[in-house]
Amino acid sequence: MLSVKDAYSTQSWQSANLMNQGSDNNNQIQNHKNITMKFSDKTSPNRKHTFLAPMLGILLLGSVVKAQVAVTPVVNANVAPVVAPVVTSVVTTAVTPDVRVNPVVTPVVVPPIATPVVVPVVTPDVNVNIVGIDNSEGSWFATIKGDKVDIEFRSGDDENHWSNSSDFALSEFSSLPKADKGEFSLKRDAGTIVFTGKFDDSIGFGHYKFTPDKAFNDYIKNAGVTDVNEHSALSFFMVNLKKGYAEMLQRNGYKEIAAHNLVAMSALKIDEPFIKGFKAVGYNDIPCHELVAMKSLEITPEFIQGLQQYGYKDVPVHQIIAFKSMKINGDYIKGFDAVGYKNIPIHDLIAFKSMNITPDFVKGFEDIGYTDIAAHSLIPLKSLNITPEYINGFKKLGFTDIPLNELPALKSTGVTPEYVASMQQKGFKSDNLRKYIQLKTAFN
Repeated sequence: MLSVKDAYSTQSWQSANLMNQGSDNNNQIQNHKNITMKFSDKTSPNRKHTFLAPMLGILLLGSVVKAQVAVTPVVNANVAPVVAPVVTSVVTTAVTPDVRVNPVVTPVVVPPIATPVVVPVVTPDVNVNIVGIDNSEGSWFATIKGDKVDIEFRSGDDENHWSNSSDFALSEFSSLPKADKGEFSLKRDAGTIVFTGKFDDSIGFGHYKFTPDKAFNDYIKNAGVTDVNEHSALSFFMVNLKKGYAEMLQRNGYKEIAAHNLVAMSALKIDEPFIKGFKAVGYNDIPCHELVAMKSLEITPEFIQGLQQYGYKDVPVHQIIAFKSMKINGDYIKGFDAVGYKNIPIHDLIAFKSMNITPDFVKGFEDIGYTDIAAHSLIPLKSLNITPEYINGFKKLGFTDIPLNELPALKSTGVTPEYVASMQQKGFKSDNLRKYIQLKTAFN
C-alpha cells in the first residue's frame, strides 16, 4: 500500500485516495511536532477527530494573546482573559498626584468549554514619605507665576536626598524679601515653615526650616489615623490638611485611615459631595485606595449611571476602575446593544475593549451568515485575526457553510484559502476542510 508520505512526494493523491481510506492510513502518518491526529471513516459512529495545534503568540494593542486550540468535530474555545489594570497614584507631597493606569489583558484560548475568567487587580500605590531622610530642613528654590509661588524643596545629601515641588498662593505670604536677604514664613494647621533668603525679580532661593504643630499631629493620631511618623507632618503641611477634613472623613464612615491615604485624599480634594455622590448611586464604604483611584481617573457618579443604564448594576469598584481606565462607558456599551449584544459579561466586555472588538467587527460576521455568535466566541476570532475576508476566500472555493467553531482550527494551523487552492491543484481535493488541517499539520 502506498504511504501518505510517498503519495505526497509523488503528488499521487488520487491513487493514494487519502481522503477516503479512513482509519487504515492512520498509522502511516507520523507527526514529530507533538501533534496527534486520528481519523476514521466518516460513516463510523465512533469516529474521533483530534489534534493539538501549536502555541500561538499574538501581539494586539499592547495585549499579549496566546492561543492554544484543540480541535474535535466541534471546536469550543475556552477563553480566559486576565485583566490587571494597575493604577499607580504617586503622591510625594505634591498637590497633583501622578496617576498611571496600565491595563494588561491576556486572553488564553484553550479547549474545550468557554469559561472566560477576568481578574482585574487595582493597586493604587500612594507614596508620601521618604523614610530615613530628615526633610524638615534644607534648601528652597522658587518662581513667582502670577498669583502663585512654585517652590521646590530639597534636603539630604548626594546619596540620600528628598525633593518636592508645590504651588502656594502668593496671598499666603505677608511679604517676600526682594532687595536684601530676609526671613518670611508660612503657617498652616500642620505647622510652620520659616524661609531665609531673597527674591531677584520672580526668582528666589534660600534655606527653609519646618516646625510641626504638635497639637495638630496629636489630634490626627487621636482621630484614628494610622502610620503617622516623623515625616507625616510635612506631608500634612504640603497638602494643607485641616482638622475639618479629617472630621469630614470620619463623618462619612472613614473611622480609621492610613496617613498616606489621608494625604492622597486631601491632595486630590476628595470632599464630602464626591463621597456622597457615589453613595447616592449605591456605592457605600468605598475603600480609601479605590476612592483615590476613582478620583485620579475622574470617575463620577454620572459615569456609573451610564453603565447602570445598560444593565451594569452593582459592578464592583475595581471593575469600574478597569472600565474607566480602558474607556468603557455607556456609549461604548450602547454600540453593542444596538447590534443585539445586551448584558455582555463584564470580563468579555473588558476583553472586547482590550482587543478592539467593535460592533462593526460583529456585523461583518453577521453579513456573511454568522448570526447570534456568543460573546465569548468573538474573542478567539479576533485574537486569531479571523475576518469575513478570510472566510469568503474559502467560500470562493466552494466551502460555503464552515462551522464557526472550525475557524480557529483552520487559522491556528495556517490553513488559508490559498493553501487549499494550491493543494487542490496538486490533486488533493476534498469537501472536508478538516482534511486540509490534517495535511497541513502532518507536513508542515
